[in-house]
Amino acid sequence: MSRKPTGIALPRLAPFLAMWDYIVGVLDERLEGLTDEEYLWEPAPNVLTVRRDGGGSRPDAFGLPPTGEVEPPRTIAWLLGHLGGGMRLRADYLVGTHRLTEADLPWPVSAAEGVAFMREGLRAWRDGLDQMTDEDLDMVGRSAFPHGLDPTLPLIEIVWWVAKDLVFHAGEIWYVRDLYAAIGEASTAG
Repeated sequence: MSRKPTGIALPRLAPFLAMWDYIVGVLDERLEGLTDEEYLWEPAPNVLTVRRDGGGSRPDAFGLPPTGEVEPPRTIAWLLGHLGGGMRLRADYLVGTHRLTEADLPWPVSAAEGVAFMREGLRAWRDGLDQMTDEDLDMVGRSAFPHGLDPTLPLIEIVWWVAKDLVFHAGEIWYVRDLYAAIGEASTAG
């Protein structure tokens, strides 16, 4: 088994991790000043969001199928929860106990908690990847996450998918922030 020194990315992982670190850094900057109102703002009558539920919260859906079907727009709360919760789950099945479930990760209903939740999940996945070897990257099912294609694909393909998910949802978050600002400006100008 080829081991690498701690803190040095495997050559095949280096491009993914460099992109990951860049997108996470830019996303982190883009989330500065996020308010609770904007976090939960619903840009359409039918959206996916995080809803208060008794003493806690629940997302309208934990994830979306990877199809070309039209889905409802997502709130920033849903997008941050999806990234944070999804990455925490994947990290647990990559290097953790393999027991974490969606129910173990209540999605926050405040902006500050939502950003922290996302950061924790993104960091957990990133830290898990730092522990992988070349053999791990080629192993089918190494990402033992029981949902999706993880049990049927080599880890390097799951790394690609998860990196794509980060870029995709970061773009959605940026767009919703821009839309919120534009609609807010238009409503106060008129």
